[in-house]
Amino acid sequence: MKKQFLGLLLISLSLMLLSCAADSPPSPVTGWVIGETNDEAHVPTVKILKTGNGGASWTLQTLPAESVGFNGNDISAVNSLVAWAAVGDQYLLNGGILHTTDGGRSWRWQTLPDGLGTNHRHIKSIKGVSPTEAWAATIVGDVLHTTDGGNSWAIVAVKDTNGNIIPMKQVNRMDVTGQDIWIADSQDGNLSVIHSADGGRTWRQELLPDVVASGGVISISALGPTVAWAAMHNEGYLWGTSDGGTSWSKSKNHITMGTDFDDMCVSSANVVWVAENGGVGGTAARITVTNGSFETNSYKNLNYNLEGISAMSDNQTAWLVGMKSNRAAAALPLGAIYFTNDGGVTWQPQNLPDNAQDVTLWKVSFVGARR
Repeated sequence: MKKQFLGLLLISLSLMLLSCAADSPPSPVTGWVIGETNDEAHVPTVKILKTGNGGASWTLQTLPAESVGFNGNDISAVNSLVAWAAVGDQYLLNGGILHTTDGGRSWRWQTLPDGLGTNHRHIKSIKGVSPTEAWAATIVGDVLHTTDGGNSWAIVAVKDTNGNIIPMKQVNRMDVTGQDIWIADSQDGNLSVIHSADGGRTWRQELLPDVVASGGVISISALGPTVAWAAMHNEGYLWGTSDGGTSWSKSKNHITMGTDFDDMCVSSANVVWVAENGGVGGTAARITVTNGSFETNSYKNLNYNLEGISAMSDNQTAWLVGMKSNRAAAALPLGAIYFTNDGGVTWQPQNLPDNAQDVTLWKVSFVGARR
């Protein structure tokens, strides 16, 4: 009888723990978010926050004094110790790359190659693929690559198989999977993804069909060498490829029109998470795409324009960041972080530290996520 009672007690305790876990972020899971503060003269200073417990708590990290004057554009988490950050100024001219190898206890500026010139140093997007390798892109389309942890960065020529330069006008996002580098050129009049399938040796423009709006590609996320998803300016549709970019197809369904999917994160071949800035609030969605049709868990937030999303491969767990909309209550923080562990059906706000209430948040990256 005693053994039976102890068995029932253990089962009850296990069920209680599972119930608590369902409402709590996974731990330990490391992630970073990036954004900036602005002083009274509207001069920005890049800011980075880190969590080591799935977002149950966040810490504002100490950055070099030279971070004053820059916006936080992008963040890429490699492991619990290594991350890269892309920063740029408000004039879209100057910027740089910040790097940590000790979990963010210290961040250091990395030296950019001289060939960029003085007006080509606004780093818009970055992707770390290992503790030693990363790719980055400036806002005007200069592509950078390091294989030694950022001790040296090389400029990668974006040329086709005939040696012709492929021009880019304004990069918004990039992604890297193995030898494949995918770039969203948001002002490209050709409405194409810029893609290399051989580690940057050769590149091609991959045209996206059936585009209605006049803008270019604003976001891109890839899963391995064959599957990638992209979104356009001012269209709520998705464009996908399953053959490594040889052909792209437009989804039959859409979520919103006239706004931008500022970020997207593929968590499996047919599941895409998006963060949309609606100007006055935003929408986040977990989209399952089947033959071009959507099955969507959609979440609207009127207080925050949603700008960044990072999702795990379990298809249920994701983090979302945003910046305060002009209709939000004055008492609310300037930035917000949300977490879901039910596939985007519900999102819970995570607590920001007191010294980060004035940080506008822009992008998020978790270890183990595709973004």
